Amino acid sequence: MIIGEAPGQNEDETGLPFVGKSGQLLDKILASVKLDPEEDVYVANIVKCLTGDTLIFTTEGYLRLDWIVKNRWLGKVLSVNNGGELVWQKITNWYQSPLAGRKLYQVTFPGQEIGYTATADHPILTHRGWISVAELQANDLVATGTPKSGLEALMATAFADVCVISKRSLHNLKYQQESFLTEWQPVIKREVSQVLESPFVYCLDVEETANFVTPAGVVHNCRPPGNRTPTAKEISACKPYLLEQIRLVNPKIILFTGATSLKGLTGEKKGISKVRGEWIEWEGRLCMAIFHPAYLLRNPSKEKGKPKWLMWQDIQKVRAKLDELNSEL
Repeated sequence: MIIGEAPGQNEDETGLPFVGKSGQLLDKILASVKLDPEEDVYVANIVKCLTGDTLIFTTEGYLRLDWIVKNRWLGKVLSVNNGGELVWQKITNWYQSPLAGRKLYQVTFPGQEIGYTATADHPILTHRGWISVAELQANDLVATGTPKSGLEALMATAFADVCVISKRSLHNLKYQQESFLTEWQPVIKREVSQVLESPFVYCLDVEETANFVTPAGVVHNCRPPGNRTPTAKEISACKPYLLEQIRLVNPKIILFTGATSLKGLTGEKKGISKVRGEWIEWEGRLCMAIFHPAYLLRNPSKEKGKPKWLMWQDIQKVRAKLDELNSEL
């Protein structure tokens, strides 16, 4: 299993992991030791998205996700903080990428037709933490993104005087400093088999909380704005989902590409150049830190001792260890 930082521009555009120049170099590195990126390797690096007709709860009412993305709308969306409180947060970025054959699920509340349709790996907030849509069970309770009481009062926090939401008009409400906690309810999940009206899926970046509310619960954007290095809070928000991926894939070996993935999961504070190429045990799993392919692109020399030469030594160690583990089966 290869863990990177976050999808880049090429991943956004294709909906596939590691397909840019860094990914192409990674493929060559794997091929050099006869590792097939499709059969032998799982890459945890892809944009999680929703279909364009998904409605997002905003200060202007419910707006379609594709409209928000195409118009680069800079408004506020309803969100849930770490304490389960409902808060208004700004949109900071927008994404559109091809579905690229990914499996989709429709999620709704019981007795409700409108919900959302998301890629199978999209994280949603449940009582057991952030999990992917595909992992959602019948007994799971999801965060609805609506308060236990007082929707009108909540909406009043978005405006000083007047608030209008969808067909529901709420006039002359006073600004309040109250906090509101989300409700939790079960949902129904169905795999989508029909052809969609659009071949694209969409997502948003939301400041601080990195999530937003749909008619069927709270979903995560799991994407650092502007392709920057994720913050500690962003890593903390997405980490449970990545840990669940690791549990499900159950890889023989984990490779941390670059310092961000290494530090984010293990807490290692040493620089990547000081720990790369060494076997470490983390959570009972065999791991190794390697240079990120993007770093190798910036340092193309194959001279002995240079990053590319060191990567060649590291990937040979990985191949040898994998052969050793397979021989023990």
